[in-house]
Amino acid sequence: MKEYLSFGGGVNSTALMLLLLDQEVEFEPVFVDTGCEWPETYQFLEYLKIGGYKFSWLKPVVGGTTSLYDYLLKYRILPSIFVRCCTSKFKTEPFYKYVENPSIVYIGYDYGERKRRYLKNKKGIVYKMPLITQRLTRRGCVNIIKEHGLRVPPKSGCWFCPFQDVKGFKRLRNLHPELYQKAIELEEANPRNFTILKGRKLSSLFQSSTLIDWVGEDGELSCEEWKCRE
Repeated sequence: MKEYLSFGGGVNSTALMLLLLDQEVEFEPVFVDTGCEWPETYQFLEYLKIGGYKFSWLKPVVGGTTSLYDYLLKYRILPSIFVRCCTSKFKTEPFYKYVENPSIVYIGYDYGERKRRYLKNKKGIVYKMPLITQRLTRRGCVNIIKEHGLRVPPKSGCWFCPFQDVKGFKRLRNLHPELYQKAIELEEANPRNFTILKGRKLSSLFQSSTLIDWVGEDGELSCEEWKCRE
């Protein structure tokens, strides 16, 4: 039975990948690219590749588009915490279409997320969550990455993820103003005048242009600051 790691390029899945490699488990890390990950996540993935770490990089085509942003803009819909088409169409469905069945799939939930361990069963799929069984917290995952001499990645996720708080979108505006403008354009294209953040339009969210300091150790983005899911 083949074994896979659902690899998001963030702290937890990176720590789990390192653990499995240390244990000499034969597995395939699989990263599913929405086309809208934070630029820092793409930089980290390239950093891993340069360092000799191997993983499969899937780029799904959905509705004639290769980007979640283009898909949402095409159909004039917004990402929502209630209707998770983002995750289903651009993450889970392409992942399970790719993996063999039956198989073992490693999931990078840490011990602090143990309430999420009850995943909906998929026929032929056996889930394993070593971070939970070994009681490894987020901080423990950070320590594993540092012990391997790697820089700590930021929290992975789409740059317009609705699970981000206001601070997350302020960071987007400060670090990547061109992407922030694209998020505004996505909102403006929605015919029902919905918003990504509940009741708050991105175009009128910030009155100040003051930059904020949100880097972690050694100038790297601080994973603890991120709020959207990995």
